[in-house]
Amino acid sequence: MAEPDDRLERHALFRDLEACRGRVEELETELEQREDLLEDLSLHQEELRTQNDELRRAHGELDALQQRYKDLFDLAPVAHFVLDATGAVTEVNLRALKLLGLDRSKILRHPFRLFVRENASRHLFEAFMQRLRRGEAGADPEIELQSRDGRVTPVQLTAQPCHDDANTCIRLSAVDIADRRRADEHHRLAATVFEESNEGIVITDRTGAILRVNQAFTIVTGYQEDEVRGRTPAILASGRHDPTFYQDMWQRLREHGGWRGEIWNQRKNGEIYPEWLGISPVRDPEGEVVYYVGIFSDITEKKRAEVDLEHFAHFDQLTGLPNRVLFQDRLKQAMVRAGRNERHVVLLFLDLDRFKAVNDTLGHQAGDLLLQRAAGRIQRSLRSVDTVSRLGGDEFTVIVGDIESRSQGAEVAAHIADKIAGALGRPFRLGNQEVASGASIGIAIHPEDGATVSDLIKHADTAMYAAKANGGNGCAFFSAEMTASAARRLELEAALRHAVRRREFRVEFQPQVDAVRHRITGAEVLLRWESAALGGVAPDEFIPVLEDMGLMTEVGWWVLRQACEEALHWHRQGFDAFRVAFNFSPRQFRDPECLEQMRHILAESQALGEWLTLEVTEHHMMQNQELSLDILRGVRRMGIRVALDDFGTGHSSLSLLKRFPIDELKIDRGFVQDLPRDEDDAIIVSTIILMARNLGIDIVAEGVEDEQQARQLIELQCPVMQGYHWGRPMSSGALEAWRRGFLSRSPLPGG
Repeated sequence: MAEPDDRLERHALFRDLEACRGRVEELETELEQREDLLEDLSLHQEELRTQNDELRRAHGELDALQQRYKDLFDLAPVAHFVLDATGAVTEVNLRALKLLGLDRSKILRHPFRLFVRENASRHLFEAFMQRLRRGEAGADPEIELQSRDGRVTPVQLTAQPCHDDANTCIRLSAVDIADRRRADEHHRLAATVFEESNEGIVITDRTGAILRVNQAFTIVTGYQEDEVRGRTPAILASGRHDPTFYQDMWQRLREHGGWRGEIWNQRKNGEIYPEWLGISPVRDPEGEVVYYVGIFSDITEKKRAEVDLEHFAHFDQLTGLPNRVLFQDRLKQAMVRAGRNERHVVLLFLDLDRFKAVNDTLGHQAGDLLLQRAAGRIQRSLRSVDTVSRLGGDEFTVIVGDIESRSQGAEVAAHIADKIAGALGRPFRLGNQEVASGASIGIAIHPEDGATVSDLIKHADTAMYAAKANGGNGCAFFSAEMTASAARRLELEAALRHAVRRREFRVEFQPQVDAVRHRITGAEVLLRWESAALGGVAPDEFIPVLEDMGLMTEVGWWVLRQACEEALHWHRQGFDAFRVAFNFSPRQFRDPECLEQMRHILAESQALGEWLTLEVTEHHMMQNQELSLDILRGVRRMGIRVALDDFGTGHSSLSLLKRFPIDELKIDRGFVQDLPRDEDDAIIVSTIILMARNLGIDIVAEGVEDEQQARQLIELQCPVMQGYHWGRPMSSGALEAWRRGFLSRSPLPGG
C-alpha cells in the first residue's frame, strides 16, 4: 500500500512541478513584457530628453534673439522711439536718451511732441503723425529736437506702424542730421567763398587744363570763364620769367606739396601786373593728384605801398629831405670812403632860430611852412653832391664829403655856413605874416672831431648849442672845451633828475620896498638848488636845463605852494599890504589847465589871491596871445596881480600894455645899473614911469644896488625898488629879521 501512495505523491509533485514550470513561463513572459515596456519607456524617456533639449535650445536661441534685438535696439547709432496710439513714448533706446539728455523715466509715458522744439518743427511733426494715422504716404520730415540742457539737434524722422500685444504702435527713428547740415553749409559756404572771394581762384585738372574760375579771377585778369576753360594758366604769362622759374615752381610743387610766391602775369588787355600766388594739389584717397587749385591776389597797390613805405622810411614827409635814418647811413658811407681815401668829412648841424616862437605864435601850419621854406633855401645853398637832411623838429644837417684836409674842411664849412646863414637870415613870408629866423650852426670835421657816426653827430650838436649860446644866427666849430660844457650839461641833467625826486630845492625871498614911504611892499620868491653831488648851482645855469628837460612845470608848482604857505604865514605875523611875487615857467604858462591848478593850490594852502603877484615876461605872452590873455584874465579873477617882468627888453611892450591886464611894470635892471651916470637910461626910465602912471600901472625897479641909483629913481618918481642895496635873497626866517631891522632904520634922506 505504501508504493501507490508514493506514486500519487510523485504525481502530485510532478503536477506541482508542471504548475510551477507554467508559472515560471508566465512570469518569464510577463518579465519579457515588462522588459519590453521598460525598453519602450526608456526610449520614450530618451525622446522626451531629446525634446527637452531641443526646447531648451529653442528657448536659448529665442533669448539670444531677444537679447540681440534689445542690443541692436539699445545700441543702435540711430535714436529709436516706440509710441502708443496716443503718441506717448513706450520704449526708447540709449541713443534716444543721449539725444534728449534725459533719463528713461523722464521720457517713457510722456507725449513725444513734448521733446519737439516749439517752432515750425512742432507743426511738421503733428502733420507727420496725422498722415501716419491716416495711412498716407509723405516725405520724411526734418525737425528739431530739444534736449534738457537746451541743446537743439536737427533730425530726420522715419516711422513704421507696428502691433504690440494687439495694440497699434508706431516705431519712430530719428537720424541726427547735424553733420549733414554742417556739410551742406560748408558746401554752400565754399561755393559762396569761391564766387565772392576777393582773391582770384582757378581750378585745373591734373594736366593743368582750367576747369573753373571765380568772379575775382575775371575782375583781375579780364578773362571770362568760357574764354579760359580748357586752356592752361600759361595764357596769363607775362614773359618776365624764364623757363627755369616755372621749372622750379613745379619741382617745389611736387616735392613740397604746394608753392607760394610772387609772380608777374598779364591781363587780357596786355597790362602786366604783380600777384601773390599759391598753388595747392587736391588728391584722391589713393594720394593721386586730381586737381590743382591756384589762389592769387593782385598786389599792385601793395607794391606801390612798399615803394611809398620805403620812401617814408628814409625821407622826411614834410620837407622831402632825407630823414635821420638815411642821413646816418649816408654819413657812415661818407666816413668809410674818407677813411679809405684818407680824406675828411664835414658835418654841419643846424637849428633854426626863433622857430619855436613862430610855431607857438602863428600856429603849427605856419611853423611847417617855415620848415619847408628853410629846407628849400638850405638845399639851394649847397652843391648837388652834398646831403642835407632833416632830423626832426627844426634841426637840419649837411654832409660835405671828399675834403682833402682839415683846413680845407674848415674853409668849406665856413663858406657853406655863411651861405646858409645868409639865406635863412632873409625874412620869410608866411601867409600874411613876415617873420625873421636865422640859424645856429655847429660844425664838426671827421676824423679829428669824431671817429664814429655818433661822436661826430654829438660834437656837431654841441657846437650848434655853442653857436646858439652866442646869440644865434652864426656858426661855431667844435672844440674840446665844448665837450667839457656838454659833459657839464649831462652832469646837470642827471643831478636835476635826482633833485626833483629828492626835493633838493629851496626857496629864498628878495624884498621889495617903497623907499619913499619906508615900508615893505612884498618879496619875490626865487628858486635855489644845493645839489648833493655838485654843491650850489646858480639859477641861471640850472633853470634853463630844467626847462629843456620838461621838469620846470613840476618844480614851478612846488614853488607856488611855498609862496602861498609863506604868504599865509607872514600875514598871520602882521605883514600888511604884503605880496609874494612868483614866476611861471613857459610850460606852465602854455598849459590850458594852469588856472585850475592855481585854484587848487590856493584852496589847499588857504592863501588868498590878493597876497600874490604873478610875474610874466613879454616872451611868455607872445607865444600864444589868446591863451595868455585868457590865463591872465583868470589870474586877475582870483585876485592875483599881474606884473610884466623885464620891461623894455622885448619887441612889443606898448601893444602888450594896451591889450593885456597888467597891474605892474618891472623896469629891467639893464636900464637901472648905469643910473645916474647914463643920461639915456635916465630918459628911458623916466619915459617908462610917466607912461605907466598915465596908464594907471604901478612901477618896480629891479637891480638897485647902491644909494645913488635909489635916489635917482626917487627923483624920477619910482619909489618901489628891488635889489641888493635893500636886501639880498634870503630865507623866510631871515626875511622876518630883516624886516624888523629895515623898519628900525631911518629912511633915505629925501625919501
